[in-house]
Amino acid sequence: MIARETIKVHINMGMAASQARLLTLTSRLHDVEYKAQNIESQKIALATQKDELYQDYCDALDAKKIQVAYSNGDGTRSFVDATFATLCTYNENRFAQYSLTDSKTGKVIVDSKTAEIYENFSSDKYTFAYAMLGMEGDFAWPVDNDTERMSMGMEVGIGISGEDYGDGTAENGLYNLYMTDVERKVYENHSTEDKLQKAYNSLTEACNSDSTSMKEKREALENFREVLYDNYGSEIYKYMRLNKNDVSNTDPDSATAEFNDVPEEFPQQEFNFYANLFEKIQAAGGCQEIEPDCEAGEKGNEWLNNMVNSGRVTIDVYNTNKKEWTETSIATSTNTNYLQEVQDEADLKKAEAKYEYELGVINDKDSKYDRDLSKLETERTSITTEMESIQKVRDDNIERTFGIFS
Repeated sequence: MIARETIKVHINMGMAASQARLLTLTSRLHDVEYKAQNIESQKIALATQKDELYQDYCDALDAKKIQVAYSNGDGTRSFVDATFATLCTYNENRFAQYSLTDSKTGKVIVDSKTAEIYENFSSDKYTFAYAMLGMEGDFAWPVDNDTERMSMGMEVGIGISGEDYGDGTAENGLYNLYMTDVERKVYENHSTEDKLQKAYNSLTEACNSDSTSMKEKREALENFREVLYDNYGSEIYKYMRLNKNDVSNTDPDSATAEFNDVPEEFPQQEFNFYANLFEKIQAAGGCQEIEPDCEAGEKGNEWLNNMVNSGRVTIDVYNTNKKEWTETSIATSTNTNYLQEVQDEADLKKAEAKYEYELGVINDKDSKYDRDLSKLETERTSITTEMESIQKVRDDNIERTFGIFS
């Protein structure tokens, strides 16, 4: 009887030990499987990172940057990265004149200097152009009477009676309708020449006609002044260069004449550039300043690309034949406006380096996770084998025990 009880105790103890071992192994198996699940989740996250990295690299491959053509001076041309500075400021080597317009406000985007000068000289494109050349202090001109005149000797009305001047408003007078004293002097020097006399006759006829609108009168004056500048711009500039405060003789051909420190030759191309810009700003209803750090350099090119590609700004080009501004786009650009989009090689190299480095990091992590999973799988197999062995021994013991006590 004692022997049977002893055997029974030993059997129960063995079964309890087996069960305890099974519980321990089950806990370890669950832990291994949990770790494996975590690693699998991290591998999935790595795969997502790899996809995102590849997409970034593809975006870099597709990324373009705007460039604008410049003359090399030998009949060839080269393209430079387009920024506000390389696209919209004066440069004699650029093939065309461009401007940027804010799509939301409709205003022309300019730098701070241009905005300031336009604010001070917004009534006339020629005074604006001279001011942009650095001659804003050279507009005073001696007069023969005591009549006080505005800067640059603005004289309202040409061939019109004083009663028609009105009170200076657009509704009641010839507001902003004038020719400067310098222009009048040059006109008088050439008043008998047919090409100038014809334009002047049209002007006086328009100004003295009761049926002519103010718009038509201004257009007649504008046409006259364009003829004057197209043919005698250099002579007008010669008078403008005079240091009028220091000389008694206002004849630029006089031996005693003194000149301001500006280029001797009339910078016709630059002068026209600013006159064209003035017309663009006026037609747009004004201008707005660009942020200084977006004007040039790498950031300037990035700003321009982003603004154009997002449609927040439009590019306009000046047609010298038609004398008008027209909107253009990179996609439809031809060699007549000398714009192009190219692969950004510098950004591409950066993207390639980033892609290779981060891909290497991801692959290293992925390989480590594979090794960890392999170890966990080995451990899981070992635990499963041991559990099966213990379960078999336990089942055999139970079967033998029932055989002894049956």
